[in-house]
Amino acid sequence: MSFVDLATLTMHRRQEMEARTQIFHEKCDRAVEDIKRLKMKTDGFAQQLNCDPNELKERFLNCMKQLDEYMYLITDFNIAISKLEEASAPDNTPVHDTAAKPLTPTPMAPYNLIDALSEPAPSTSTSCPNNCPPEKPKRVKIPKENQSLIVFSSTSTSEESVRQVKNDVAAKEVQCELDAELRNVKIEDPPASAVATPSSDGSNLPAQPILETEHVYDATIMHVDGAFFWVITGDHEEVKDLMIEMTKFYTDHHRDITAEEVKTLTCCAFYDDDSKCYYRGLFLKLNDEDNTLAEIFVVDTGEMRVAPVECVQPLYRRFCTRPPYARCCHLAGVDLVSYNNKSLMEKQEVFMSAYVGTLVSIEVDDNTSESLGVFVILPSGETLNKIIVQQGLALPIDKFSGEQAAAGPSDGLDITDCPEYDDPVEAVTGYKNRDEIDICKHYKGGPEKTCFKGPRCTKKHILKHPDGWTLDRIAVMAKCKSIPLPAPDTWLKVLVTMVCHYDRVYVQIIDENETDEIPSFGAALPATTLPALVKDMNSLATISAYQPLTVAPAQGELVAALYPLDNKWYRARVLSVTRADQTVEVQYIDYGTVMWVQAGQLRSLAARHALLAAQAVRAALAGVRARSPYHHQWARAKRALTDMVQDKVLDAHVISREYDEITVELFDKDGYSIAEQLAATNMVELTPYTVVYDTEMHKVVVP
Repeated sequence: MSFVDLATLTMHRRQEMEARTQIFHEKCDRAVEDIKRLKMKTDGFAQQLNCDPNELKERFLNCMKQLDEYMYLITDFNIAISKLEEASAPDNTPVHDTAAKPLTPTPMAPYNLIDALSEPAPSTSTSCPNNCPPEKPKRVKIPKENQSLIVFSSTSTSEESVRQVKNDVAAKEVQCELDAELRNVKIEDPPASAVATPSSDGSNLPAQPILETEHVYDATIMHVDGAFFWVITGDHEEVKDLMIEMTKFYTDHHRDITAEEVKTLTCCAFYDDDSKCYYRGLFLKLNDEDNTLAEIFVVDTGEMRVAPVECVQPLYRRFCTRPPYARCCHLAGVDLVSYNNKSLMEKQEVFMSAYVGTLVSIEVDDNTSESLGVFVILPSGETLNKIIVQQGLALPIDKFSGEQAAAGPSDGLDITDCPEYDDPVEAVTGYKNRDEIDICKHYKGGPEKTCFKGPRCTKKHILKHPDGWTLDRIAVMAKCKSIPLPAPDTWLKVLVTMVCHYDRVYVQIIDENETDEIPSFGAALPATTLPALVKDMNSLATISAYQPLTVAPAQGELVAALYPLDNKWYRARVLSVTRADQTVEVQYIDYGTVMWVQAGQLRSLAARHALLAAQAVRAALAGVRARSPYHHQWARAKRALTDMVQDKVLDAHVISREYDEITVELFDKDGYSIAEQLAATNMVELTPYTVVYDTEMHKVVVP
């Protein structure tokens, strides 16, 4: 909970952003050239029809086929852009398609103060990162130059930082109030004798200076919160002088402001009755009851305070010239191993709290993250990192074992002394081929199928590929049968689990007569229904038996994937893999939901879990056509369809079926057509259609 070392973070992130922007510009230029080429080709289609009448039909069909392919390409491009602009993606992970809803209700996660002070990035979500009530009015985007450049640290993992917790209580989160409101608040200016005005840019305090690694700085420990602590580097008397100056100024020029005016503040000054002094702080929110108390983060000590609203004052420009003094730190070279042990965490906090107010020296080991990794050197010469390990409250990290972990980094560290991989395949995929151990290296081929050792040789006699490739391979689960598609003109009950487009959904066909087979005593039978399968996959015995993937997942591989919204395991198929951030795009085959998950959230799928057919069936709405070629209208129609059918049981009338898709009419519980309701709200257009009977047709699937 300290301010970020903005100079370092800004430099690194700016360089990375410029490099990626340059790559994006190059790809955009290439895309523009490709689109121009497509336009030039389509302009020549009409000229190709000036031919012999015998060739006219063939040329016309070929041109129409190519034009349709070009239309699909442009349509996919427009759809992708619409998803970036309008689709309300879920807050847990980047999703390529739609707002995935939890498969089951999500339990309320514990409130994390560090997450509350953080601004999650990157995020494609349009919901409030501070759990603001959904009924709050839509806010205007603030220009980048008007936003605060101060970001707070977060100990959340990447999975936690993207998870959003919906607050049922209408909490009055004021962190999301517009910066523009600050300029509209009419607070009386101080007298002319007081040479100070409220800061026009609100919370733009100067950036903290960079602390170089392997340098020793004098510091004072100010506050401890769990595994993190806040220090003031340099002379702490400077902080004291600032508080004295603020106390004198605000005592003479105190202004009464209302709770509504306090809500528009970002940085503020508040009076602490215990110390009889004013502090600089970051306003977080008002209490939920009567809005008489304000929660404030003290930027110069790292503490959280609660002050009455009448004690809060706007922070004037004269007090914004100095950067925040508090720096968030953690002990380097040690692992506190207390994330799941509350009693151990309390002991660690008590141990660290004993050193609050102590003048120490810190040696910076890592300044690349929001929290500085430091070695704390006490006045006695001992390091706090070493003492906490000796007390049994932490473990040394592998790279600094034993005494070296607590004493600090070694000056004789050899950068070349690091693990190397002789096999490039093992370095990239983490897989080491093993079959060469069993293959005889003396076998050169021939009808005898043996080497010079003859029958005495116990190794396999397989002729290697000239390039060195062998037959070593790992079998993975990649096949799962699909449920039989219902015949045309069939009526059935379906549960809509996913809305893909304004005319495409994924459904589960409900069999009201379906029951679980009760096995005899001692017999273990695979699940025959989806609820039984989900229960089996999430049992304690199954979870403990899950095996991590031995190699990077391949496209099309079936895996057991964790669904982040409810922390349950489901069957999924790998769609794509991003090696840069170790994320995998999967589709849950029983629900149709597409989501990006961490590679560590995948497990090998047991053979018994692949016996049940995939339950999700893609369905198209019969007779539905877009009203316009604009993607904005498609997105609105998709949202309207989601509100009507998502997670609802509907009646379906099958019109036709294809290889892996059915075309249906959907009716709600009152018997009203979903397509007609969309058309009534001017979302789509309806076209005539008829039932396509295919029982007498013979279809051939061409690979």
